[in-house]
Amino acid sequence: MIRNAAAARRNRTLGLAARAAFGLVALWIVIATVLAATGPDWLFSALDWPFSFFCRRDPARVLAAAGAPMPLCSRCAGLWLGASVSAAMARPALSARALQITAAVACAIMLAEVVTQDLGLHPVFHPTRIASGLLLSVPFGGALGAWLSRPPIDSPQLRP
Repeated sequence: MIRNAAAARRNRTLGLAARAAFGLVALWIVIATVLAATGPDWLFSALDWPFSFFCRRDPARVLAAAGAPMPLCSRCAGLWLGASVSAAMARPALSARALQITAAVACAIMLAEVVTQDLGLHPVFHPTRIASGLLLSVPFGGALGAWLSRPPIDSPQLRP
């Protein structure tokens, strides 16, 4: 633990701020989706632009909310929303071993879903796309949020 109370408060505040920033990512996705339907177009374009770097947004794979397309495909929405909300909540806080097992299982499930879909064995099915994204991202987001929430280890090298 840190012996200096001011440093401990600062670290706690920085951890909460980082977790709040992750929560804002989920809000950003919702706002961009609403702006796609309501405008103004320039604001929607500004909020939508960063997502274009991360997602191909094939129209067949993009969900629509109230007639407005989301800024991400259904799998990317699962990945981004799962990671951002779980990091903001700092849950689930899995052990490193549990995280390794969960990641391996989630990657295998996602790979199977991607390959079978791309081979035409089944059509685009949004529930499995969202679920595979959530299954992979929620444990990592929770672990990141828990890590941001923990008190730093007191180290002689870090003392003033």
